[in-house]
Amino acid sequence: MEIKLEEISVVYPRKEAPLKALNKVGFTIKTGEAVALLGPIGSGKSTLLQVMAGLRPPTSGRISVHGQEGPIVLSIQEPQRGFFAATVREEVAFGPENLDLDPAEIEARVAWALTAVDLDRDKWETSPLQLSGGEQRRVALASALAMKPGFLLLDEPTIGLDGPGEEALRQTLKRIRTETAIGLVVASHDPDFLFMLTERVLVLVGGELQADTSWGTWAQKAAAVSPDLELPFLLGLLRRLAEAGAPVNAAPETPADAWDELFRLRREGEKGGKG
Repeated sequence: MEIKLEEISVVYPRKEAPLKALNKVGFTIKTGEAVALLGPIGSGKSTLLQVMAGLRPPTSGRISVHGQEGPIVLSIQEPQRGFFAATVREEVAFGPENLDLDPAEIEARVAWALTAVDLDRDKWETSPLQLSGGEQRRVALASALAMKPGFLLLDEPTIGLDGPGEEALRQTLKRIRTETAIGLVVASHDPDFLFMLTERVLVLVGGELQADTSWGTWAQKAAAVSPDLELPFLLGLLRRLAEAGAPVNAAPETPADAWDELFRLRREGEKGGKG
């Protein structure tokens, strides 16, 4: 499955002056990719996700979807505000029910999705409004997964989560990626969360796509493209070490590569100290 955007522009009409939220944005993503969507506040990330999900038509440009592995599902910021069902089970079943699936398939999808997000079974018959914030996020994610999407789009999924909540969400998404061929696009202001989860980086600034690259390459060009955007801690640390003269690769592509570089530097430092 593939989503292709060609020169997508979105203009919001306003009394004082039209607001161009997106300006000729174009890229292609395929099933199985995990993509980070970075950008300052107001850069157009949420608008772009809405266009990709088919919830907002572009003012100009073209979006095409090839393949039929599943729908494109968007989980919005603070999705728990949209809860309406009496129980968690009914909340997660709502999407599949609207696909006209048979009851057995709906039940199987609900059970799979709630199990995938590690929500305790004794809470499946509870009102989702009675759950903690982290548990509500799991229900929202389960609702999206029950649709068996080809692509899952997440808009600021870590808002309101503490450290353990973020880690649990990250582990859940990583496990789902190993179990399915789902494509993942995540917009977030948390670069560490994104670095641990994704391989490809899209950067929006002022509604324009300024970068479509890897984490390693982004570490090299981030300061020039948008100084206000933070690097993940590990990449920022390696860059500072390189600027101080340390013999390190300041642009590793993955967290594992970054840790390997730090451990290598430490080992060499210990050898030098002994010498």
